Amino acid sequence: MLCVIGALAIGAIGGGAAGNTERRRRIARELIKGGIAAKRKMEAAASTAVAGTRKLVEEARAELDHTGTEPQN
Repeated sequence: MLCVIGALAIGAIGGGAAGNTERRRRIARELIKGGIAAKRKMEAAASTAVAGTRKLVEEARAELDHTGTEPQN
């Protein structure tokens, strides 16, 4: 659904700018820059999540090594 809405928005913008090449290039450049910025933010969030998960795993391992016992099932 979001892909369809995005395609409609891009089509509407492209249709409105059909007569002006420089305007189309500017709009396309802004859309691309927005996509790159969104990708960078997603990568940063993913890196933060991975780092947090690794820290939790290290803490759990250290706790098990410190107590010398493992949980019983």
